[in-house]
Amino acid sequence: MNGSASDTSLGVTASPRLTHQFAFWLFIMLLAGSMMVVGLEQMAYLGLYPGAWLLSVVLLAATAVPAGLIIYRFDQFEPEPVSMIAIALIWGGVIALTFASVANSAMLSFLQHVMPALTVDSWGAAIVAPVNEELYKGAGLVLMYLMARAEFDGLMDGLIYGAMIGLGFQVVENIQYFMLAASESAGGEIGAVVSMYFLRVVLSGLYSHVLFSGLMGFGFAYFVTRKGQEPLTKRLGVFALFAAASWAAHFVWNSPWLESLTGGDAASLTLGIIIKGLPFLVFLAILAMFARRREGKAFARLMAGEVGTDTVTKEEFQILRSGRRRRRMLRQVRSARGPVARAILKRLMREQMNLALFHGKVESADHPALEAQRNVVRGLRAQLNALS
Repeated sequence: MNGSASDTSLGVTASPRLTHQFAFWLFIMLLAGSMMVVGLEQMAYLGLYPGAWLLSVVLLAATAVPAGLIIYRFDQFEPEPVSMIAIALIWGGVIALTFASVANSAMLSFLQHVMPALTVDSWGAAIVAPVNEELYKGAGLVLMYLMARAEFDGLMDGLIYGAMIGLGFQVVENIQYFMLAASESAGGEIGAVVSMYFLRVVLSGLYSHVLFSGLMGFGFAYFVTRKGQEPLTKRLGVFALFAAASWAAHFVWNSPWLESLTGGDAASLTLGIIIKGLPFLVFLAILAMFARRREGKAFARLMAGEVGTDTVTKEEFQILRSGRRRRRMLRQVRSARGPVARAILKRLMREQMNLALFHGKVESADHPALEAQRNVVRGLRAQLNALS
């Protein structure tokens, strides 16, 4: 947690607006072209299978929205800007999916000419999808970094942005699979969607693109945030390692391994899914906990000079260190003192946590910008006390 607060009074370069960046307009151009492809595809689905399409959207929203909130809240100290989260989701669900679909079709067509048809049927998805899909999802991370470098200041940032790109990709891809199942059903479109939802979301949703892209995002964040602290060769090596892990997780998942060892029943299918996906999921969970603990230590270090003063009491510091404790305190204040007090307390907590970002930007504890931030905290505390 190096801090991404942008303020020209801090004596550092403020983060430029997204619209001032060439990378943003490149994103818009790619989105315009890809949106036509995805939009026409979705309109065709709606026209052909309206009930199945609407059910697909409802089912996926019911799981994707909570999943997105969990990913978003995993950064306890510096939530990512909503605009950047939206760009990540759109990149994954529209741009990356469009380019990957074209590349997948072209590569599969090529493999049909150089490999036996049965081999392509069995291994084609494992060979093609990891290469193309992880490439285009990873390109989204690069473009987002070029849009807003200041928003990549910790390992957690890359992990979250990567997971969000994967979530967007996964949701729209699932609609494609659901519609394919509906088209192949003999009049039972709704049942086909429900069956595919159970297979791709309930049983295997944890092991899909959120996992693959989360690994890629972690490695990319290490590469860009350790600049000046680690040699280029080491940073490139770590990035390459995680890119390979992302590809490997995707390859193993798409491969026909274990199919001959498991039967056709639900228990065998579930066992195969767990064996192929769980090791990579556990690895990503360990990385996430490592990144979270790292950010917690950085927050404590940056806030050390504030704890025990009139800006942050010791009790408040313990609450600020935990998202769960902050939410619990906000609920208690709302119940005891009303929504206005809760709103003020929420802003007070945010500004107290911003003190850590200011400490990460300035060289002295008496910097004018830091003192100004302390006065913001004092003012909010006075407002909250006045409500008592």
